[in-house]
Amino acid sequence: FRAGSVAMATEGAPDVSASASDGHRKKCPSPPLVVILGSTGVGKTKLSIELARRFDGEIISADSMQVYRGLDIVTAKATREEQAQARHHLLDVATPDQAFTVIHFREMALPIIDRLMEQNRMPIVVGGTNYYIESVLWQVLVGTGIREERTRRRTSSRVEPEDPATTKKKRPKLSSEESESATSEDDAKKVVGSENESGQGGEEEQGKKGGMKIAASGDEVGDEESLVARVLPMTTEQLEQLESGVLHRVLRRVDPVSADRLHPNNKRKIVRALEVFRQDGQPLSRILAEQRGQAGGSQLGGPLRYRNVVIFWLRCEQETLNARLNSRVDSMVSQGLLAEIRQFYEQYVKPYDDNDFHRGILQSIGFKEFVRYLERYDRNHDRLVEQAMMATGGEEPEGLALLRSCLDNLKLVTQRYSKKQLKWIKHRFLAEGPREVPPIYPLDTTDVSRWDELVSNPAVRLIEALQATNNGGTDPAPTTILAPLAKHVSPRAGLNEETSFHCDVCQRTIVGEYQWADHLRSNRHKKCLQSKHKKAKVDSV
Repeated sequence: FRAGSVAMATEGAPDVSASASDGHRKKCPSPPLVVILGSTGVGKTKLSIELARRFDGEIISADSMQVYRGLDIVTAKATREEQAQARHHLLDVATPDQAFTVIHFREMALPIIDRLMEQNRMPIVVGGTNYYIESVLWQVLVGTGIREERTRRRTSSRVEPEDPATTKKKRPKLSSEESESATSEDDAKKVVGSENESGQGGEEEQGKKGGMKIAASGDEVGDEESLVARVLPMTTEQLEQLESGVLHRVLRRVDPVSADRLHPNNKRKIVRALEVFRQDGQPLSRILAEQRGQAGGSQLGGPLRYRNVVIFWLRCEQETLNARLNSRVDSMVSQGLLAEIRQFYEQYVKPYDDNDFHRGILQSIGFKEFVRYLERYDRNHDRLVEQAMMATGGEEPEGLALLRSCLDNLKLVTQRYSKKQLKWIKHRFLAEGPREVPPIYPLDTTDVSRWDELVSNPAVRLIEALQATNNGGTDPAPTTILAPLAKHVSPRAGLNEETSFHCDVCQRTIVGEYQWADHLRSNRHKKCLQSKHKKAKVDSV
């Protein structure tokens, strides 16, 4: 399997389908929408290219980090050579300083899928961001369009020297539209200041997740109504300047059902719920209830968008996958990892003070793990470290141990992420329940020497059999080639996952009955409870 690459912009890439008259492609009638699921490192890209070449299809990447330009090695984008074999979509479609959400993905992916189907060509959705895949398979998101996302304004307190030769990179200039909104933070501060003046000694401060708090006065009801009146008309940029707890208070007034299912620290979703209320004039919870109430809907969302869907789940034994992921990380250095992350760091991180490693491409697994090293050393040191890593013996330069520590951390984080992806698939795609899920066919990629036998050939034969069945054929039956996975009973079955609980012992808010029960059984809760009992005994003496 590949280990990362140098990628090219894909929406303008040449369409190579017309050059595939070499017998490797086969155009079939009534092509299904093919979806390839699986953890990172299982071979999803390899299979997607093989199917695209065989069935005259095009590939739609469903990866929340690969939509951004840059960090091609870190995010393991399809290589230039791989992209030349089949048309790829939704790679490199956003700059690192732009917001890109699942709604953006859906609005870009659906027209591509529909166009390919109209052309009788196979759309192949492949990637590890499973909620992106859900957004095209099911009607799970609100709204038919997306708001216009402006480039994120970056701030820097660094004094730039006069000498052009030593001048650090300046902030990107704002467009005229962005300049008009450049006072959004100031406007938000005015709202905060006004609220604080009406309080009793309240002060402006940063919340846990960033943003400014608004103090309450003695009149709780009046304060809440005033807060709603002040906050609700604010722009998205202004809302994002406020502390998430303040936003949650506003949401509880206008949409208590949504507030109950969202954690007070989940600023992104709280802001989205407030946007929906402001734009549509009705609570998000009401819109979701209508969507879920449609025929084929469920608690997870609305009905399927497409009826003719084939889902392949590529699986690999975890021990083998871990070794494969470790090898991929090791090979990244020889492919130019240090130069890539150094260039990105100096362009998008170093000049600014407001870096948020929980948003956008900055949260990419494979970049933030190296920030400690990047902050301490420079390009010249990178070359020394690279030479030392390639050499055998000799004195190790300063920083090599730190870099190795970063690489080891990346291996652990990648392995954890692969397990998280598995849990998502099991919980959202295979759990028993009313949700209508297309058949999911497992393919074992553990033994790469048997790839054709266990992965490629069964996938091709299954698609051919399904197409034959859809066009009146009867032999062979698809289930004789691959048996779809059976659903399993989820431990969350029958539980309300959209209600909140507050633990007075631990001072934590928990969302969902399953998570609440899990919290009550946790060692953390038990220790807090014991500590509280001990303190009560001491106080009673």
